[in-house]
Amino acid sequence: MPELGATRPPPADLWRDALALAGHGAMLHRGGHPEWVDPTLAEQLGCALPALYARPFHAFDDPQNAERLRRQGDACLAGSEAEAIHITVNTPAGATRHFEVRARRTDDSTGQRVLQVFIERAEAAPQRRPDASIRALLDQIIAELPIATFILDAEHRVTHWNRACERISGIPAERLLGTRDPWRAFFDAPRPVMADMILDHADATSLEPLYSGRWQYSPHIPDAIEAEGYYPSLGESGRWIYFLAAPLRDTDGTLTGAIETLQDITERKTAEEALARTNERLETTVADRTRELAEANARLAKDIDHRETAEQELLKRYIELTELNCQLHDAQEQLVQSEKLASIGQLAAGVAHEINNPIGYVLSNITSLGGYLDDLFRLFDSFEALEADRAPDDPALLAVRKLKQEVDFDFLKEDLPALLRESEEGASRVRKIVADLKDFSHADQTQEWAWANIVKGIESTLNVVNNEIKYKASVVRNYTDIPAIQCMPSQLNQVFMNLLVNAAHAIEAPGTITITTAQPDTEHVRVSIADTGCGIPEAVKARIFEPFFTTKAVGKGTGLGLSLSYGIVQNHHGRIDIDTTPGQGTTFHITLPVQQPDADTTPSADSSGGSPPPCGESTRKVK
Repeated sequence: MPELGATRPPPADLWRDALALAGHGAMLHRGGHPEWVDPTLAEQLGCALPALYARPFHAFDDPQNAERLRRQGDACLAGSEAEAIHITVNTPAGATRHFEVRARRTDDSTGQRVLQVFIERAEAAPQRRPDASIRALLDQIIAELPIATFILDAEHRVTHWNRACERISGIPAERLLGTRDPWRAFFDAPRPVMADMILDHADATSLEPLYSGRWQYSPHIPDAIEAEGYYPSLGESGRWIYFLAAPLRDTDGTLTGAIETLQDITERKTAEEALARTNERLETTVADRTRELAEANARLAKDIDHRETAEQELLKRYIELTELNCQLHDAQEQLVQSEKLASIGQLAAGVAHEINNPIGYVLSNITSLGGYLDDLFRLFDSFEALEADRAPDDPALLAVRKLKQEVDFDFLKEDLPALLRESEEGASRVRKIVADLKDFSHADQTQEWAWANIVKGIESTLNVVNNEIKYKASVVRNYTDIPAIQCMPSQLNQVFMNLLVNAAHAIEAPGTITITTAQPDTEHVRVSIADTGCGIPEAVKARIFEPFFTTKAVGKGTGLGLSLSYGIVQNHHGRIDIDTTPGQGTTFHITLPVQQPDADTTPSADSSGGSPPPCGESTRKVK
């Protein structure tokens, strides 16, 4: 007994036979390469079957028909619902045939294919006309578009020339509508515009002579072309125009016209030309300097040519020069920062000189004024005691009482001492701010080794950068009793400033900056600055001390803060260590020697350092 289904033909044979019986032409292809063509289709088209296998879409007489068939097949392969299309074919024998073409995708183990079935109809499918109101709305939209736009129909006649097009070309729509002369807006003699070339299916060989490398197929719009050019007839001194032309098709894919838009890019091209001239001048300057350097190198090589080791000596000098340039660059950046701090110090000194004396006058006068008020209030108390001896209806007494009510004497007596206290506190705060700024910059000290209390330096730095921190984080101080160290105080203050500001910038939501001091051994002290910010990724951590490396936005950082801080700590024979966890925060540990190995070991009696006041083991939090 034969196996069930053994005599059943394969599925492909089934639908091929079914199509043959139905009398419809059909073609099965993969990406436009036929794998099977129904002989009925060859008969309907009046061509040989091998010709259909060789060039299937060329048998359909019109390039538009071929393009529409390709589009339908591509839609099937993409998984979209492919609508039926209607085409009209003129056979070699002169007959006209109308087909409704339906398509579907077939999948099997060998891949995907497209089956297109050609159902012959007695007459062409009726063309759908857009509703008059819709067409009027479209006309109005095109007319009001801010982008210059014109449209040609399939016969190359101008159907639309909007107001923006009138402005950019200077030609009213009435002169061009219904004509085949859109070229008049741009050229002195007749020649096709880009919309004409879309309608003529122009290829690269036709476009290149007209646009000389200033055109391309649009990367965004199928079958569209972009171009640009300079047109001296536009405007007072000519304009650069960018063109975009695209085909217009009806619902069946038939080409019904072309649309072209124009944009004035004169300003952009002018800027590009200015930039090109600048680049050219820069390249010339660089070439001149390079030539001068080459000539100098040649002279140098010639000067030492008589030596047996000329090549080695030149290489040695080059290496030394490179290293010296690197050292000079680093020194220059540190000098810039030092000059900034020096300027701050000079400013602080000037402020102290100009403000301290007036503040002294104010504080002295406030103290004197307080004494005078006490005397006046005692005098007023004596006058009030005399009131009891006067007649209640004494005119003078009544006048005094009325005046006391008018000026609210009781309120004045209570408020004046408070005003004096607040004024004294404000003046004292000004004096304290000036002192902190002066301590931070150490403008009154030279850049020499000095014994300093680094806790005092941290506090001065916190006062200076308080505005950067106070809106981002609370500062927690964990100070322990550590000795004074031999250092350059203003440079260490710069390190603390960089780390504190970076910590504040790393915190997005309100967080905490914790400052901890410790003495890990008798010869070193350690300052740790921890934040609850975003942390540092491992890939970035290895580069944070490189000059000019920064993760901040453009204009927010120079990439020099940590590099200079690293150099300062190295110059102090110390080190910086980092503990960081992305998303949780970062801690910088600064370890410094108590005494510098090559500096003066005698503490100055009047230095700003000396032994720091004991900080104890307490922890205090200041918001």
